[in-house]
Amino acid sequence: MHNSDPSEPIGVMIVGAQGAVATTLIVAGLIARMREELPHDELPAGLRALPPFRLPSEADPLFDSLSLPPLHQLRFGGWDLCDLPLSQATAQHDVLPASVILPIASSLDELPTLPGVWLSGAPVQSALSTALRRVAPDQALRVITDILERDIQTFKEREGVSRVILLDLSSTAKGLLPSPAHATLAQLEEALDRPSSEVSGQLSEGTLYAYAALKSGCPCANFTPSTTFDIPALIELAQREGLPLCGKDGKTGQTLYKTALAPMFKLRGLKVLGWYSTNILGNRDGEVLNHPEHRQTKIDSKRAALSEILGYDDLDHQVHIHYYGPRGDAKEAWDNIDIEGWFGVKMQMKVNWLGSDSVLAAPLAADLVRWLTFYHRAGVGGPIPALGSYFKSPLGEPGHDLFEQAQLLREDVRQRLEGLSPAPCHPTTARD
Repeated sequence: MHNSDPSEPIGVMIVGAQGAVATTLIVAGLIARMREELPHDELPAGLRALPPFRLPSEADPLFDSLSLPPLHQLRFGGWDLCDLPLSQATAQHDVLPASVILPIASSLDELPTLPGVWLSGAPVQSALSTALRRVAPDQALRVITDILERDIQTFKEREGVSRVILLDLSSTAKGLLPSPAHATLAQLEEALDRPSSEVSGQLSEGTLYAYAALKSGCPCANFTPSTTFDIPALIELAQREGLPLCGKDGKTGQTLYKTALAPMFKLRGLKVLGWYSTNILGNRDGEVLNHPEHRQTKIDSKRAALSEILGYDDLDHQVHIHYYGPRGDAKEAWDNIDIEGWFGVKMQMKVNWLGSDSVLAAPLAADLVRWLTFYHRAGVGGPIPALGSYFKSPLGEPGHDLFEQAQLLREDVRQRLEGLSPAPCHPTTARD
């Protein structure tokens, strides 16, 4: 059983720490910490009137006794391809008002962003750091993972934390080429020791972060649609070390309501003839998705849910993603749904969703840190299917129906509470 002190600070190392979702999460965490440590009248004026930062898990009374770490206990660090001061990166995303950023700018800039990993073919972005972690063709990728492991250890010492969660909030990467390195841990480690030119395209930046994190004893959450630890080799490592995993591709907008509406049509016996989905977004994620090889990974993730929920695939299901700079972080989704009822009568539903991508995603990311802490304390290793409601392509095949996914988590928690009282612990042998 792992240390389960409910008051312990929890380290969070973020891949893509200067991105819009990451900076939104970090700002919320810093403000929550200030509210915990300062009297209300000593808070900066711009922060006093802010509503509380509600998390999805806080809406269910069943979870109240689990000692999930509150937002103010999180300590942040991470990596990025850019090397701007964190306050400047936060302001550039134009998600949060200046009245929120300015009072905590100095605290933001005390959280240095470490140089990220950049392999051949990674998307080119503005303000790239000159100190990115790269390897020459004749060097082994082990050089990178060793550096990342040292980064994590240094972060632990600096922040005084014993538990660190890896949270991948980076932009979508290209798919991986098939490789024997994915099959077993031994084969993966052999590939890490070969010249990088010999395994080009077979391992991603996310794979290297995940390997380094798991070797450092860190549970991992993949909020991206990219392949990271969802290969047998890294699942083997996570199960061996008793480290929980969850992912992938956070379910925040169009797919969220798609996996809520599809069960409704099924429940009412309405045949879905077609579902046309369009997304436009203008943030960094949208810029990366403007590249076809990166966009396809995202589209595949968004398409998967509908047929599984409905139980048939003879419908015209289209998913389109477009980069539109003026939209910024305000992601817009349009859906036209054609359905058929009795006597072949045709009907339609049209949905227009306009939401802040980062404000929708950051609370989910915070919740995943809380849940991974819970499962890590319980000694459970490998993919956690009970966290499927947070993702478009959840590990462990728990299905896609939003309500069934949410119930799966409730049932998992209920069983743990009934079987082990009072501490929410589970033997480390529970690693299926």
